[in-house]
Amino acid sequence: MRFVFDLEGTISFHDEKVSDYLTDMLAFLCERGHEPIFVSSKSIRHMLTLLDKQFHNSKMVGGNGAVICYRGNIEQIVAFSTSMFSKLKELIQLFDATYLVESDWDYAYTGGVYHRVVNDVDPYKLAENHHLEDLSTIWKITILSASNRKEIIEKLRKLNVAVHLIDDGEMIEITPLGLSKWNALRTLGIQKRNYIAFGKDEEDVNVFDFAQYTILIGNNPALVAFADEQLIVDDRIEMKIVESCKRLSERFKLT
Repeated sequence: MRFVFDLEGTISFHDEKVSDYLTDMLAFLCERGHEPIFVSSKSIRHMLTLLDKQFHNSKMVGGNGAVICYRGNIEQIVAFSTSMFSKLKELIQLFDATYLVESDWDYAYTGGVYHRVVNDVDPYKLAENHHLEDLSTIWKITILSASNRKEIIEKLRKLNVAVHLIDDGEMIEITPLGLSKWNALRTLGIQKRNYIAFGKDEEDVNVFDFAQYTILIGNNPALVAFADEQLIVDDRIEMKIVESCKRLSERFKLT
């Protein structure tokens, strides 16, 4: 059976690397013939920093479905069209915005050394910071500052893009419309009712909807109705995850 794990807050807590205890659990699943698959809202580059190297060739879905990686290679990316990216660059220039722009692997960052996201951009120096004009296949733009936040948000919402406000608009996240973790999993050959899903975010709803069995980590009302099992986050959460995985590894076979 395939075990699909949403990384952040599910098996990686406080944006720290997956613990040795849970890494051993993932290795146990592999030994039993199961396949761990990892999904995230973050970049593939960031996902690799959270996983032990033995899982770096696993199937991964980053950017809530924008990027697919398998065997260490970027296989597919859902990006802004050239015309849309041009419009977004015009707004960046108009409002003198600072930003973090994510491409398939590399990025463009202008937030300076003191912005709170700087330590999360590329902590292991796996990629390169390019000029915005030198990047292609852009799948996410995060506006870190702008001369007029209210006006840039209004103009962004008139475009055919998804706009998400972080911390009441302190940062503005922009992605292509229609991103879906489930669509990305289908591209990787995952079929309905052919996997077990662990998750916690609203973006996991369609992943839960098509799973054979679902485990909700925490208490997200958007996912409760789709969850077969719910694990409350406390001091025993990792132990409970391991217990669930061992039980489910016996119940379901790889298909």
